[in-house]
This record gives sequence, C-alpha cells and structure tokens, in this order.
Amino acid sequence: MIQRLHNLIQLSRVLKERGNWPLIRRSRRQLRDFIWCRNDLNRKNPLSALVYWIHMLKGLDVLIWRLETFGFLYQPGAGPEDRSRLNRYIES
Repeated sequence: MIQRLHNLIQLSRVLKERGNWPLIRRSRRQLRDFIWCRNDLNRKNPLSALVYWIHMLKGLDVLIWRLETFGFLYQPGAGPEDRSRLNRYIES
C-alpha cells in the first residue's frame, strides 16, 4: 500500500512537470471518463474502477505510458517546439 501511495505522489509530480494542461483543460470530460472507466473500451462500475486504479498504481510505468499515449503527458525531454506542435490543433 505504501508503494501505491508513493506512486500516486510520483504521478502528481510527473503531471506537474510534463502535463499537457491545454489538452487537459480542453478535454476534461474525456479525462474524467478515462479515470472513471466510462469509455467503450474499458467500461466498469465505480467500485470496480476504484479497484482498477488502485491496481494500476502498483506499476506507475504503464499508467504514465497510457497518459503519454493519449496526449495528456508530454514525452520526456520534449522542448517548447514539440509542445507547441502537439497543441497546434487544440486552439483552432
């Protein structure tokens, strides 16, 4: 349980330094559905979603990879040019 708490703190640090905040603000509903497992690929009831996320916090690498894949996190080492290129369609 301590490892999961440590991973949750690590996840908050990663979000703070690499979070794609323009995308997160624009697609809050999609992120909320991702967290509560309400999308079509991974539909769960709220209790199962809570258990799922507790299990996911055991291995932080997979969770960070999923957030990078959906664009909610920038890749490590992404410069300002890369960040602006990724978000050029958000503002239109």
